[in-house]
Amino acid sequence: MLAGDIVEKLKNRFDAVEVYIEKTVSKEFELRNSKDFSKGMNIDKGCGIRAIDNGKLAFIHFSMSNDEKLDIDKISQELSESAFLVEKIDANSISKIPFKSQRNKEFDINDILAKEKIEFMDNIAKSFDKRIVDVKGASVGFFKKEFEIANSYGVSAKDEKTHVSASVSVLAKENEVSDSGWYSLDGDSLDSIDFEFVAQKAANMAVNKLHPKTASTKKYSIIFANYVFNQILSHFFSAFDGYSVINHTTPFANKIGERIFSDNITIKDAKSLSFRPNDTLIDDEGSKRQDTVVVEKGVLKTFLHNTYTSEKLNQNNTANAKRASWASLPKVGAFNFYIEGDAAVNRDELLNKFDGIYITEIMGLHMANSISGDFSFGIDGFLTHNGELVSYFKSATLADNFFDMMKRVIGLSNSMYFSGSFGSPDIAIADCVVGGEGYE
Repeated sequence: MLAGDIVEKLKNRFDAVEVYIEKTVSKEFELRNSKDFSKGMNIDKGCGIRAIDNGKLAFIHFSMSNDEKLDIDKISQELSESAFLVEKIDANSISKIPFKSQRNKEFDINDILAKEKIEFMDNIAKSFDKRIVDVKGASVGFFKKEFEIANSYGVSAKDEKTHVSASVSVLAKENEVSDSGWYSLDGDSLDSIDFEFVAQKAANMAVNKLHPKTASTKKYSIIFANYVFNQILSHFFSAFDGYSVINHTTPFANKIGERIFSDNITIKDAKSLSFRPNDTLIDDEGSKRQDTVVVEKGVLKTFLHNTYTSEKLNQNNTANAKRASWASLPKVGAFNFYIEGDAAVNRDELLNKFDGIYITEIMGLHMANSISGDFSFGIDGFLTHNGELVSYFKSATLADNFFDMMKRVIGLSNSMYFSGSFGSPDIAIADCVVGGEGYE
């Protein structure tokens, strides 16, 4: 293993050495307006090396696209120069727990099959309803990451992950009124995606939006669609990151063992989930992945950690080190971070429990304050009654605080939506003030 070979050549020159090598392959296939097909591919490979030199952490990185012979003396010199420029570290940053593993998945996407899936989604969307006038885009994406990690403490690991995604964007029109719909699903292979459902969901969204009503300003019980709350959970993930404790940017810094949310809420970061792309044996420091319960029935159990944050805070390492690429230092990230649903309640039953609003789209999430929790979203969705979606509305406003809102969760469905590293069921929340047109 190349990472191990580099460690062997450097380990006697530094107090500790870690080598991370990553190769990524990404492919994109798209059909626009049912006629313009395109595809693209990108391959990237590089190496990041960390070393401890007299109590200082050095880091260098370089592309390996040309597979040129490595100059170990030059690498050693650059690491020494890097260490000279930084302060001494206040906690260990390189995993000291030896772990050896190697896995190859040997999976690639078939270009012809990807095109067939795209054309299938295009046809399904067009035939869903006569009001669908254009499939603006249907796409399939493929991403594969191969990575290996070795360090002078005995870590020697190699793993792979694959990520396949599908999305459809459509336009509906009736009586000179038009609107669009979009939906996506992802997984670890083409077989893990329901392409028919993606197309139907996007088309149904566009048709529902054609003749919207208005919502009155008042207090409602609201239900977030699972794919909507998935986005919200992702945005506020940093509150559970060990660095947020160190940097004083989470409201939960001293609340381990305390109730922070409704007792309906259990949040986990799973080692692996069926058909999900983040099924890896190791994190990006070579620590063995594990199942972690972050919140259990509303009680905060732990923050998520890499080697540095766990040592700095004297807490267990949850093996959540993640790198943006080979050119980045490992931070703390989600792998399979999700809110556990209620296995006994499906979506229809959840809708039947609470008259109010079913939110299917939010606007302005990027403006939400991930530290304070404050947000003001534009929302679209349905007014509901006796389990029925009564009428579609657009352009209302929901202003609240994420952390307070999570204390008012009154129900969850068993319908889970996963995207990337995050998952959520449909979530019902009490006492939410929605701003619309007029008052009741």
